[in-house]
Amino acid sequence: MRIFPKMTSGTVVVLITVLLASVVVGTGLWGRYLAQPGPLAAPATVLIEAGQGPKVVAKALAQAQVIAHPHAFVLAVRLLGLDRTLKAGAYQFEPRISLRAVINKLALGEAESRSVMIPEGWTVRQVLERLEATEGLTGKATAVGEGSIFPDTYHFRFGVERDKLLETMTSRMAQELAAAWAARTPNLPLNTPEDLLNLASIVQKEAATEAEMPMIAAVFINRLRQGMKLQADPTVIYGAAFDGNLRKKDLTEAHPFNTYMYAGLPPTPIANPGRAALRAVANPASTDALFFMADPSRTLHVFAKTYAEHQKNVARYWALVGKEVRISGTVARMMLSDTVPLLVQPKK
Repeated sequence: MRIFPKMTSGTVVVLITVLLASVVVGTGLWGRYLAQPGPLAAPATVLIEAGQGPKVVAKALAQAQVIAHPHAFVLAVRLLGLDRTLKAGAYQFEPRISLRAVINKLALGEAESRSVMIPEGWTVRQVLERLEATEGLTGKATAVGEGSIFPDTYHFRFGVERDKLLETMTSRMAQELAAAWAARTPNLPLNTPEDLLNLASIVQKEAATEAEMPMIAAVFINRLRQGMKLQADPTVIYGAAFDGNLRKKDLTEAHPFNTYMYAGLPPTPIANPGRAALRAVANPASTDALFFMADPSRTLHVFAKTYAEHQKNVARYWALVGKEVRISGTVARMMLSDTVPLLVQPKK
Protein backbone atom coordinates (compact mmCIF):
# COMPACT_ATOMS: atom_id res chain seq x y z
CA MET A 1 0.00 0.00 0.00
CA ARG A 2 1.41 3.40 -0.99
CA ILE A 3 1.30 5.95 1.85
CA PHE A 4 2.86 8.86 0.01
CA PRO A 5 1.84 9.81 -3.51
CA LYS A 6 4.26 9.11 -6.27
CA MET A 7 6.54 12.07 -6.72
CA THR A 8 8.08 13.26 -9.88
CA SER A 9 11.59 14.62 -9.95
CA GLY A 10 10.14 18.13 -10.21
CA THR A 11 8.08 17.63 -7.04
CA VAL A 12 11.14 16.46 -5.12
CA VAL A 13 13.03 19.56 -6.15
CA VAL A 14 10.17 21.78 -4.97
CA LEU A 15 9.96 20.03 -1.58
CA ILE A 16 13.71 20.30 -1.04
CA THR A 17 13.56 23.97 -1.96
CA VAL A 18 10.72 24.61 0.52
CA LEU A 19 12.57 22.69 3.27
CA LEU A 20 15.77 24.65 2.73
CA ALA A 21 13.85 27.90 2.72
CA SER A 22 12.26 26.97 6.06
CA VAL A 23 15.67 26.23 7.55
CA VAL A 24 17.05 29.52 6.24
CA VAL A 25 14.08 31.46 7.57
CA GLY A 26 14.28 29.69 10.93
CA THR A 27 18.02 30.25 11.17
CA GLY A 28 17.57 33.89 10.27
CA LEU A 29 14.91 34.38 12.92
CA TRP A 30 17.05 32.62 15.53
CA GLY A 31 20.06 34.67 14.57
CA ARG A 32 18.07 37.89 14.86
CA TYR A 33 16.78 36.84 18.27
CA LEU A 34 20.31 36.20 19.54
CA ALA A 35 21.48 39.56 18.22
CA GLN A 36 18.64 41.75 19.46
CA PRO A 37 19.29 44.12 22.41
CA GLY A 38 18.73 42.62 25.83
CA PRO A 39 16.75 43.98 28.79
CA LEU A 40 19.70 45.33 30.84
CA ALA A 41 19.14 49.03 31.57
CA ALA A 42 22.40 49.87 33.41
CA PRO A 43 25.86 48.27 33.65
CA ALA A 44 25.86 45.20 35.86
CA THR A 45 28.42 42.77 37.26
CA VAL A 46 27.48 39.10 37.61
CA LEU A 47 29.60 36.56 39.45
CA ILE A 48 29.77 33.13 37.81
CA GLU A 49 31.36 30.56 40.09
CA ALA A 50 33.40 27.58 39.00
CA GLY A 51 31.38 24.44 38.28
CA GLN A 52 28.05 26.18 37.65
CA GLY A 53 26.07 24.67 34.77
CA PRO A 54 24.10 26.56 32.08
CA LYS A 55 20.86 26.53 34.10
CA VAL A 56 22.45 28.06 37.19
CA VAL A 57 24.29 30.62 35.05
CA ALA A 58 21.07 31.49 33.22
CA LYS A 59 19.27 32.04 36.52
CA ALA A 60 21.99 34.40 37.75
CA LEU A 61 21.93 36.36 34.49
CA ALA A 62 18.15 36.62 34.53
CA GLN A 63 18.12 37.81 38.16
CA ALA A 64 20.53 40.58 37.16
CA GLN A 65 18.26 41.37 34.17
CA VAL A 66 21.12 40.72 31.74
CA ILE A 67 18.92 38.28 29.81
CA ALA A 68 15.14 38.05 29.51
CA HIS A 69 14.60 34.31 29.08
CA PRO A 70 16.81 31.77 30.93
CA HIS A 71 15.50 28.87 28.83
CA ALA A 72 16.58 30.62 25.63
CA PHE A 73 20.09 31.04 27.08
CA VAL A 74 20.31 27.34 27.99
CA LEU A 75 19.01 26.28 24.57
CA ALA A 76 21.42 28.60 22.77
CA VAL A 77 24.57 27.46 24.57
CA ARG A 78 23.62 23.82 24.01
CA LEU A 79 22.85 24.27 20.32
CA LEU A 80 26.14 26.12 19.92
CA GLY A 81 28.01 23.40 21.80
CA LEU A 82 29.22 25.88 24.42
CA ASP A 83 27.53 24.46 27.52
CA ARG A 84 30.84 23.02 28.78
CA THR A 85 32.96 26.04 27.95
CA LEU A 86 31.35 28.72 30.12
CA LYS A 87 34.07 30.09 32.37
CA ALA A 88 33.89 31.32 35.94
CA GLY A 89 34.56 34.95 36.70
CA ALA A 90 33.15 38.33 37.62
CA TYR A 91 31.63 39.62 34.37
CA GLN A 92 30.81 43.23 33.55
CA PHE A 93 27.83 43.58 31.18
CA GLU A 94 26.98 46.78 29.37
CA PRO A 95 23.37 48.00 28.94
CA ARG A 96 21.27 46.33 26.24
CA ILE A 97 23.86 43.61 25.64
CA SER A 98 22.56 40.91 23.30
CA LEU A 99 22.17 37.27 24.21
CA ARG A 100 24.84 36.35 21.65
CA ALA A 101 27.31 38.82 23.18
CA VAL A 102 26.57 37.46 26.66
CA ILE A 103 27.27 33.89 25.54
CA ASN A 104 30.46 34.92 23.71
CA LYS A 105 31.74 36.77 26.77
CA LEU A 106 31.18 33.75 29.02
CA ALA A 107 32.60 31.26 26.53
CA LEU A 108 35.75 33.34 25.95
CA GLY A 109 36.22 34.03 29.66
CA GLU A 110 36.22 37.80 29.24
CA ALA A 111 35.81 38.35 32.96
CA GLU A 112 37.08 41.28 34.97
CA SER A 113 40.76 40.85 35.74
CA ARG A 114 41.70 40.73 39.41
CA SER A 115 45.16 41.15 40.86
CA VAL A 116 47.24 40.46 43.94
CA MET A 117 50.47 42.28 44.78
CA ILE A 118 53.37 40.46 46.45
CA PRO A 119 55.93 42.92 47.92
CA GLU A 120 59.65 42.30 47.67
CA GLY A 121 61.16 40.88 50.83
CA TRP A 122 58.05 39.09 52.04
CA THR A 123 58.39 35.58 53.42
CA VAL A 124 56.47 32.63 52.02
CA ARG A 125 54.27 32.68 55.11
CA GLN A 126 53.27 36.27 54.41
CA VAL A 127 52.55 35.47 50.75
CA LEU A 128 50.36 32.50 51.64
CA GLU A 129 48.43 34.62 54.12
CA ARG A 130 47.78 37.23 51.43
CA LEU A 131 46.66 34.59 48.92
CA GLU A 132 44.34 33.12 51.52
CA ALA A 133 42.77 36.54 52.11
CA THR A 134 42.45 37.38 48.39
CA GLU A 135 38.89 37.10 47.10
CA GLY A 136 38.36 35.34 43.80
CA LEU A 137 40.91 32.59 44.38
CA THR A 138 39.89 29.04 45.22
CA GLY A 139 41.46 26.10 47.02
CA LYS A 140 44.22 25.98 49.57
CA ALA A 141 47.72 27.15 48.67
CA THR A 142 50.45 24.58 49.22
CA ALA A 143 53.54 25.79 51.07
CA VAL A 144 56.65 26.20 48.91
CA GLY A 145 60.30 26.76 49.72
CA GLU A 146 61.39 30.09 51.16
CA GLY A 147 62.64 32.42 48.45
CA SER A 148 60.92 30.57 45.61
CA ILE A 149 58.22 33.19 44.95
CA PHE A 150 58.95 36.15 42.68
CA PRO A 151 57.50 39.40 44.06
CA ASP A 152 55.26 41.18 41.56
CA THR A 153 51.66 42.10 40.84
CA TYR A 154 49.82 39.09 39.44
CA HIS A 155 46.58 39.31 37.49
CA PHE A 156 44.18 36.40 37.60
CA ARG A 157 40.70 35.33 36.54
CA PHE A 158 38.08 34.78 39.21
CA GLY A 159 37.95 31.17 40.35
CA VAL A 160 41.60 30.34 39.65
CA GLU A 161 43.09 27.95 42.19
CA ARG A 162 45.62 29.40 44.60
CA ASP A 163 48.10 26.67 43.73
CA LYS A 164 47.83 27.57 40.02
CA LEU A 165 48.68 31.19 40.77
CA LEU A 166 51.46 30.04 43.07
CA GLU A 167 52.90 27.95 40.23
CA THR A 168 53.10 31.10 38.13
CA MET A 169 54.92 32.93 40.93
CA THR A 170 57.48 30.16 41.46
CA SER A 171 57.99 29.78 37.71
CA ARG A 172 58.75 33.49 37.49
CA MET A 173 61.34 33.21 40.25
CA ALA A 174 62.99 30.26 38.50
CA GLN A 175 63.25 32.34 35.31
CA GLU A 176 64.58 35.45 37.06
CA LEU A 177 67.10 33.44 39.07
CA ALA A 178 68.33 31.61 35.97
CA ALA A 179 68.79 34.93 34.16
CA ALA A 180 70.73 36.47 37.06
CA TRP A 181 72.93 33.38 37.42
CA ALA A 182 73.71 33.30 33.69
CA ALA A 183 74.78 36.98 33.76
CA ARG A 184 76.79 36.79 37.00
CA THR A 185 80.27 38.20 37.47
CA PRO A 186 82.94 35.48 37.21
CA ASN A 187 84.54 33.96 40.32
CA LEU A 188 81.89 34.87 42.85
CA PRO A 189 82.08 32.79 46.08
CA LEU A 190 78.71 31.26 45.20
CA ASN A 191 78.52 27.67 44.05
CA THR A 192 74.94 27.41 42.84
CA PRO A 193 71.97 29.55 41.79
CA GLU A 194 70.47 28.66 45.16
CA ASP A 195 73.43 30.36 46.87
CA LEU A 196 72.74 33.50 44.83
CA LEU A 197 69.06 33.38 45.80
CA ASN A 198 69.99 32.90 49.44
CA LEU A 199 72.29 35.92 49.54
CA ALA A 200 69.85 38.02 47.48
CA SER A 201 67.20 37.47 50.15
CA ILE A 202 69.57 38.95 52.76
CA VAL A 203 70.45 41.90 50.52
CA GLN A 204 66.73 42.49 49.95
CA LYS A 205 66.12 42.76 53.68
CA GLU A 206 69.22 44.84 54.44
CA ALA A 207 69.18 47.44 51.67
CA ALA A 208 67.30 50.70 52.11
CA THR A 209 67.06 51.33 48.36
CA GLU A 210 67.64 49.40 45.15
CA ALA A 211 70.48 51.79 44.28
CA GLU A 212 72.60 50.62 47.22
CA MET A 213 71.93 46.90 46.74
CA PRO A 214 75.15 46.31 44.71
CA MET A 215 77.20 47.82 47.57
CA ILE A 216 75.37 45.79 50.23
CA ALA A 217 75.89 42.68 48.11
CA ALA A 218 79.58 43.50 47.71
CA VAL A 219 80.10 43.70 51.47
CA PHE A 220 78.66 40.22 51.94
CA ILE A 221 80.56 38.85 48.95
CA ASN A 222 83.81 40.26 50.40
CA ARG A 223 83.05 38.67 53.76
CA LEU A 224 82.37 35.30 52.14
CA ARG A 225 85.66 35.52 50.25
CA GLN A 226 87.56 36.19 53.47
CA GLY A 227 85.74 33.55 55.48
CA MET A 228 84.18 36.18 57.74
CA LYS A 229 80.78 35.79 59.32
CA LEU A 230 78.05 37.69 57.47
CA GLN A 231 76.68 39.17 60.71
CA ALA A 232 73.36 40.01 59.10
CA ASP A 233 70.60 41.07 61.47
CA PRO A 234 67.74 39.92 59.19
CA THR A 235 68.96 36.31 59.34
CA VAL A 236 68.98 36.44 63.14
CA ILE A 237 65.49 37.92 63.14
CA TYR A 238 64.26 35.24 60.73
CA GLY A 239 65.52 32.37 62.85
CA ALA A 240 64.70 33.79 66.28
CA ALA A 241 61.50 34.48 68.20
CA PHE A 242 61.57 38.14 67.17
CA ASP A 243 59.39 40.57 69.12
CA GLY A 244 60.34 43.73 67.24
CA ASN A 245 63.53 44.53 69.14
CA LEU A 246 66.89 42.98 68.33
CA ARG A 247 68.92 42.49 71.52
CA LYS A 248 72.48 41.49 72.28
CA LYS A 249 71.32 38.12 73.60
CA ASP A 250 69.68 37.38 70.25
CA LEU A 251 73.12 37.43 68.64
CA THR A 252 74.28 34.55 70.82
CA GLU A 253 71.21 32.36 70.32
CA ALA A 254 72.26 29.12 68.69
CA HIS A 255 70.15 28.54 65.59
CA PRO A 256 71.20 27.86 61.97
CA PHE A 257 70.20 31.36 60.80
CA ASN A 258 72.42 33.16 63.31
CA THR A 259 75.10 34.53 61.00
CA TYR A 260 76.83 36.14 64.00
CA MET A 261 77.65 32.65 65.27
CA TYR A 262 78.04 30.64 62.10
CA ALA A 263 80.05 31.45 58.98
CA GLY A 264 78.69 31.20 55.47
CA LEU A 265 75.16 31.45 54.18
CA PRO A 266 72.16 30.41 56.25
CA PRO A 267 70.50 27.10 55.35
CA THR A 268 67.77 28.71 53.24
CA PRO A 269 66.76 32.15 51.97
CA ILE A 270 65.04 34.33 54.54
CA ALA A 271 62.61 36.06 52.17
CA ASN A 272 61.57 36.38 48.54
CA PRO A 273 63.94 38.82 46.81
CA GLY A 274 63.10 40.95 43.80
CA ARG A 275 64.94 41.36 40.51
CA ALA A 276 67.16 44.20 41.75
CA ALA A 277 68.48 42.12 44.67
CA LEU A 278 69.13 39.10 42.44
CA ARG A 279 71.06 41.20 39.95
CA ALA A 280 72.96 43.02 42.69
CA VAL A 281 74.30 39.74 44.04
CA ALA A 282 75.07 38.51 40.52
CA ASN A 283 76.95 41.74 39.77
CA PRO A 284 78.07 43.34 43.04
CA ALA A 285 79.81 46.70 43.21
CA SER A 286 83.59 46.84 42.99
CA THR A 287 84.67 47.71 46.53
CA ASP A 288 86.81 46.52 49.44
CA ALA A 289 84.17 47.47 52.00
CA LEU A 290 83.51 44.99 54.78
CA PHE A 291 81.10 46.99 56.93
CA PHE A 292 77.98 49.07 56.55
CA MET A 293 75.59 50.79 58.89
CA ALA A 294 72.68 53.19 58.72
CA ASP A 295 73.29 56.79 57.80
CA PRO A 296 71.91 59.22 60.41
CA SER A 297 69.00 59.91 58.07
CA ARG A 298 68.18 56.17 58.27
CA THR A 299 67.33 56.26 54.56
CA LEU A 300 70.56 54.68 53.32
CA HIS A 301 73.82 53.14 54.55
CA VAL A 302 77.44 54.21 54.89
CA PHE A 303 80.27 51.77 54.17
CA ALA A 304 83.73 51.14 55.61
CA LYS A 305 86.74 49.05 54.62
CA THR A 306 88.10 48.60 58.14
CA TYR A 307 86.64 48.16 61.58
CA ALA A 308 88.30 51.43 62.68
CA GLU A 309 86.45 53.29 59.90
CA HIS A 310 83.29 51.52 60.89
CA GLN A 311 83.67 52.69 64.51
CA LYS A 312 84.02 56.27 63.29
CA ASN A 313 80.79 55.90 61.34
CA VAL A 314 79.14 54.57 64.48
CA ALA A 315 80.35 57.56 66.49
CA ARG A 316 79.21 59.98 63.81
CA TYR A 317 75.80 58.34 63.73
CA TRP A 318 75.21 58.70 67.46
CA ALA A 319 76.66 62.20 67.56
CA LEU A 320 74.24 63.35 64.90
CA VAL A 321 71.21 61.68 66.44
CA GLY A 322 72.16 62.89 69.91
CA LYS A 323 72.83 59.45 71.40
CA GLU A 324 75.76 57.93 73.25
CA VAL A 325 77.94 55.31 71.60
CA ARG A 326 78.72 52.41 73.85
CA ILE A 327 81.24 49.83 72.78
CA SER A 328 81.15 46.76 74.98
CA GLY A 329 83.93 44.36 74.11
CA THR A 330 83.67 43.79 70.38
CA VAL A 331 79.97 44.62 70.06
CA ALA A 332 78.92 48.05 68.80
CA ARG A 333 75.40 48.61 70.08
CA MET A 334 73.66 50.91 67.62
CA MET A 335 70.21 49.44 67.19
CA LEU A 336 67.30 51.88 67.17
CA SER A 337 65.06 49.93 64.81
CA ASP A 338 65.20 47.09 62.32
CA THR A 339 66.43 49.59 59.70
CA VAL A 340 69.69 50.16 61.61
CA PRO A 341 72.04 47.18 61.14
CA LEU A 342 74.19 45.94 63.98
CA LEU A 343 77.63 44.72 62.94
CA VAL A 344 80.38 43.43 65.18
CA GLN A 345 84.13 43.30 64.83
CA PRO A 346 85.07 40.71 62.22
CA LYS A 347 86.12 37.31 63.42
CA LYS A 348 87.26 34.45 61.23
